[in-house]
Amino acid sequence: MDNQKPNEGSARDLGREGAGSSMGKDLPGSRSGGPGNTGAAGASGGMAGGIADNLSKSAADVHKTIDKAADAAQPMVDRLASTAHTSVDKMSGALSDASRSMDEKSRQLTEAYRHFADTGRDYVRSSPATSVLVALGAGYVLAKLLARRA
Repeated sequence: MDNQKPNEGSARDLGREGAGSSMGKDLPGSRSGGPGNTGAAGASGGMAGGIADNLSKSAADVHKTIDKAADAAQPMVDRLASTAHTSVDKMSGALSDASRSMDEKSRQLTEAYRHFADTGRDYVRSSPATSVLVALGAGYVLAKLLARRA
């Protein structure tokens, strides 16, 4: 900007008159009471530019921080995904083993039922009178048990 003094001051002198930064104070009509004085509106216009610059710098800093956090989180996300895949594989294997075990137990129970049914049929064929007496006795006992509950 052509209307500003060169910056010859130090950081502690920043914004003070005569410290190297005019901050627009040497513009015609910018002193209080001078011709063309804009008052508070002129001062707030200069402040708005500074605030906008600060906001854009702050936004850039926030973006950098987010990028750093995302970069730092990526290995953790990869490790979590790997652990999840491993856990799913283990659960799948365990469920597969349990399914095989249940199939085997089901087959064994089916065989035991068939063996019991075949043995019962053979006994009824070999001694029908005894089978009828056992059936009558079982029916009588069940009737007495159920009659007490009702």
